[in-house]
Amino acid sequence: PSARIEAAETQDLVRQCIEQLPDIYREVLILRDLEEWNTSAVADHLGIEEGTVKTRLHRARQALRTLLDPHFREESQIG
Repeated sequence: PSARIEAAETQDLVRQCIEQLPDIYREVLILRDLEEWNTSAVADHLGIEEGTVKTRLHRARQALRTLLDPHFREESQIG
């Protein structure tokens, strides 16, 4: 039970952090990582080049990691 609660809390935290991303990064991250679209489909849908999708996805993941890192660091220091 506590593992389920912890997983739900983590999902909520990740969603909150994703919402903080700039639109151009958030949309690519959601389509690629959550909706599991391939790079070509994302590029076609957004009307951008595949290379741009890859760059934005990389930057989105970096930004998300930066937003999440303090939360997980805090937990590891407590535990």
